[in-house]
Amino acid sequence: MKKRLRKKLRLREFQEMGFEVRFDLPDDMTDEAVSDVFWSKLIDTVEANRLLIGGGINDFFATAHPRRSATEAQRAALGNWLRAQPEVSNVAISPLVDAWYDTAISPWVIFRPTTRLA
Repeated sequence: MKKRLRKKLRLREFQEMGFEVRFDLPDDMTDEAVSDVFWSKLIDTVEANRLLIGGGINDFFATAHPRRSATEAQRAALGNWLRAQPEVSNVAISPLVDAWYDTAISPWVIFRPTTRLA
């Protein structure tokens, strides 16, 4: 396979690795507290570790910025920061996986459609 196609398909030397993060916040925590305090600290930590995140509030996928593979050090830094937060519980971080092709990223996803809808 030619290098140009490998780059387009993000294969071999162009493979991008990332990890999935999931955690719980207290039920009594207000939306204001989450957005004003917790999210500000989380975003600062993510940016300081040169990561990009996408997904929901309590579960998201992280990869390195710009278009690189995340490292074990970045994964550990984000995990350690989350575990140190008093409002966060049940932190689960997946191992590094292929951000584009790994079909077994999320062990907690119950349903994953296998056919395309017309």
